Amino acid sequence: MLNVNTLMIIALIVLLALLPIALRKERAARLEEELPIFLSYLYARLEAGWSLRKALEAAAAEKALMPTFHQEAGRMIREAERRGDLPGTLLGYKTPSLRVTSVLRSIGEEAFTGFDPATRVQVLLWDEEEYAAERARKKAESAENLAEASLMVMILIPLFISFTAFFGGSLELIFPIVVLSSITTYIASVALQGVPIVILSPRAARVFPAQLVLIAAVIAISIPIRNIQLANPLIYLGLGAGLIGLSIPASHEVRKAIFEMEGGHLLAQGLAAKLQLGYPVERSFQLIKDGRVVEQVRRVSLGIETDPRSRQLQLVLSTIKVVRDSGAGGKALEIVARTAQKLYHAYRDLRSRLKFYEIISMAAGPLVLIMSFTITRPLKEFSAKYATGLTSGGVFIQPAPLFGGVALEGLGAVLLPVGVILALILGLAVSKLCDHTVASTWRAGVGIIAVTLIYLALEPYW
Repeated sequence: MLNVNTLMIIALIVLLALLPIALRKERAARLEEELPIFLSYLYARLEAGWSLRKALEAAAAEKALMPTFHQEAGRMIREAERRGDLPGTLLGYKTPSLRVTSVLRSIGEEAFTGFDPATRVQVLLWDEEEYAAERARKKAESAENLAEASLMVMILIPLFISFTAFFGGSLELIFPIVVLSSITTYIASVALQGVPIVILSPRAARVFPAQLVLIAAVIAISIPIRNIQLANPLIYLGLGAGLIGLSIPASHEVRKAIFEMEGGHLLAQGLAAKLQLGYPVERSFQLIKDGRVVEQVRRVSLGIETDPRSRQLQLVLSTIKVVRDSGAGGKALEIVARTAQKLYHAYRDLRSRLKFYEIISMAAGPLVLIMSFTITRPLKEFSAKYATGLTSGGVFIQPAPLFGGVALEGLGAVLLPVGVILALILGLAVSKLCDHTVASTWRAGVGIIAVTLIYLALEPYW
C-alpha cells in the first residue's frame, strides 16, 4: 500500500503538471468575463468618433476596469506597431479563449474592409450580453455541483474513519483525502469566477498581507506530522476571529459595489433618456439624486478623478466622460446601460443561487466532527466494554482488531485540523464565487471558529 508521503508526492506532481493548463483556462475565463465590458468600452468610443486604434490604446490603459483585457489590448497595439497594420493584426490575433479570438478577428475583418466597426461591435456586444447571462447560469449550476461534492466529502470522511477503526487500521490517509479534495474544490471554484465587479480600495487591499499570514498560520499548525501534539485549539479561535476582522473592509467594498452596480445602469439609462430629449449634459448631471452614484457624478462634472467600487459603474462613468467631451449624444450611454443591466442581473442571479453553498462552506468542518463522533462513539464504547468483559472473566485475551479501539484514541485531535482545513478552503472558495475576491475571508473565519467550538464541546467525550 502506498504511504502518505508517496501519495502526497504523486499529488504534488499531478498538480504541478496541471498548473499550466489551469492557468491558461483561468486566463481564458477572465477574458471571456471581461469581454462584454471591453466591447461596451470600445463601442462607446467608436460611437463618439474615435478611431479603432485610439479606442484600443485607451483600453490598454484601463487596468482597474479590465484587469486582464487591458493586457491583451496592449499586446494588440504593440504587435500592430511592429507590423504597421492594425486590421491585419486583429485578423491573425490569438488569445487563450477561442471565443475572444473570434470576436477580435470579427472586429479586424470589419476594419479591414474599411467599414465603420462600431455597428459590428454593437452586434457582438448584444451576443455577449446574452452569453454572459447564460454563463452565469451555468456557473451557478456548477457551483451547486461543487456543493454536492463538498457534502459527499463530509459524508465520506466519517465513513472512512469508521471503516478504518472497525478493521483496526491507521487513520493517516484521512489527511491526503481531505486536503486533496479541498484543493480540488478550490481550483474548480477559481475557474468558476463570476463577472468581475469589485474594485477594492487601497485601504481594503492592504489587508491582503495580514490575511495571507493568518491563512499560512492555519495551514502550518494543521499539517499532519507524527509525534507532534495538537496545538492549543484556542489558537484556531484567534485565527478565525482575525480572518473575520480583516475581511470587514473587503466585505464593505463588496456591498458598496453591489449597490453601485444597480445604480450604475439606472444612471446610464436616465442620462441617455435626458440627452435624447435634448437636455444639456451639465443640467442632466444636476438632476441626478441617487445616493449610490451622486458623488461619482459630481466628480465627473467637476473633472475630478472618480473612485467607484464597481467595474460596471466605472464603465458607465468612463462613457459619460466620453459623451460629455465629444457631444456624442445618448446612444452610447443607452447601449452601455443595457450591458451594465445585463451584467448586474446575471451577477444577482448567480449570487442568489449560491446561498446553499455558502452555508455548506461554514458548516462543513463542524458536520465532519459531529458525524464522526456520532458514528465512532458507539464503536469505541463497545470496544472498551468488550475488552473489560474478557478481563473480568479471569482470562485475558487481546481485543480483536475488529473493534480497533487503538485507532479511535485521540480521534478528536486528528479531526480538528481536518475540519479546520476544510472550513478554510471552502470558505475561501465561496468568497471567490460570491464576492469575486478572497479578501472576504469571514466565511472561512466563521467555519474555523465553529469547528473549534464543536471540538471543545466534544473533547471530554472522545
